[in-house]
Amino acid sequence: MFNKREDSQMFLSRLVGKSYRIIKSLNAKHLAELGFHDFKVGHVMVMMNLKEEGTTAAEIAKKVRVSKQAMSKLVLELIEKGFLKSFKHPTDQRAALIQLTAEGSHFLAALHECRVRVDEEIAQVIGVDKLAQLHTILGDLMSHFETDMLMDLENDALASAKLN
Repeated sequence: MFNKREDSQMFLSRLVGKSYRIIKSLNAKHLAELGFHDFKVGHVMVMMNLKEEGTTAAEIAKKVRVSKQAMSKLVLELIEKGFLKSFKHPTDQRAALIQLTAEGSHFLAALHECRVRVDEEIAQVIGVDKLAQLHTILGDLMSHFETDMLMDLENDALASAKLN
């Protein structure tokens, strides 16, 4: 049987939390290697959910389950960094559409490269088959529990967390 210290290290929540921090750190390291610094998890959430023809901040907020206020702040930060541009919505005068700039496309490519590198690093530790299983298991858990409205408050806090 485990002693109390060892047993506490085996809790699923602790393992998942520590794993998340490791993956977040690996992503930050790789982004820095590619010349990108000072990014939040929420910036990635925005960038990964843009449509080529343009997207409203409200659409992304709904999709990633954060408040419109948190999303507006993230979008403004990305506009200030030069990764997004904003223009009037053609049919809804109250809304603005956001799109990638050339620099935003470069950052999106860097994010993809980071994802590949992180997967490669993890596969070196656990193997390709276990990594595929991990993706499937975590995807199944997300699909089941993402409908829980309690996630909204957590996602607002997560969106403002720094990558490094």
